[in-house]
Amino acid sequence: MDENISTVVFHPIISSIQKIALYETKSRFYLMGSNNTLTRFRVLKIDRMESKELVVVDDKREYTQDEIKDLVNMIDMGNRTRAGQRNNIGGVARIVSAFGIIGFVRFLEGYYIILVTKRRKVAVIGHHTIYKIEDTSMIYIPNDTIRVFHPDEQRYVKMFQSIDLSSNFYFSYSYDLTHTLQNNMTPPKHIKPDIFYTNAKDLNHTDNSDAEDAEDFFNIWAFKKNLNNSSTEKYVDYGIRSNPHRRFVWNSHLLKPVEKDLHRDWILYVTHGFIGQSNVSIFRKIYVCNYYCQKK
Repeated sequence: MDENISTVVFHPIISSIQKIALYETKSRFYLMGSNNTLTRFRVLKIDRMESKELVVVDDKREYTQDEIKDLVNMIDMGNRTRAGQRNNIGGVARIVSAFGIIGFVRFLEGYYIILVTKRRKVAVIGHHTIYKIEDTSMIYIPNDTIRVFHPDEQRYVKMFQSIDLSSNFYFSYSYDLTHTLQNNMTPPKHIKPDIFYTNAKDLNHTDNSDAEDAEDFFNIWAFKKNLNNSSTEKYVDYGIRSNPHRRFVWNSHLLKPVEKDLHRDWILYVTHGFIGQSNVSIFRKIYVCNYYCQKK
């Protein structure tokens, strides 16, 4: 490692999508995702004119609040009928607000999207917030005009909905619930010494095999190196996000149709188990007790 590097800092990546608005037109669903402060936005487009295939488009681009307003207005005007234009009837409707996408599922007809519509804060670990799912919404994607009905569809839907997703299902936008606290607090082992460069241009000479190894357990989101002009002291900041332990990702199968195609901020890993937190006062000192278990 370069002797001039004195400090290496790892920062957990906080998902920029913590609020979602679902808009509906005849041919598409639009999911507008944003952070809590409504300063960063992303957009998903879901085709509703496919009866059995799932077509989701993510442009991987970030939008500002003004750009999102302009986009919604453009979609609204572009989908108004002539009668709607005369009577000022909108061409797009906001049908639900949510806090994350659990996944997509298909039985005998088309796909459904499952959204977290209500959450509750149950614990805090350091700067990380843990939420419990309180309510969900399951929305059929294809438009009714192209829907191919199957007599047994509702039977399978009822079987799936018999799973109470408001009972002991948890998630976090920044903390990996599928690994232990010790694992999450440990610096990444797969970042090798030869990636600490003295010049930004040296990044062009990175060995691809090293980059692949580094992503085995952690996704390196950002690389930044600052040099203090008054001294030779340097520091390197890494934004990291751990890859989950698949055994404890309850919605792994529900995310499978889109996980490789969407920006990572859209992906919400849900864990089934129990999380509890309470404050205990001993001789006027407050101690935080955490209870956490996972179910396979």
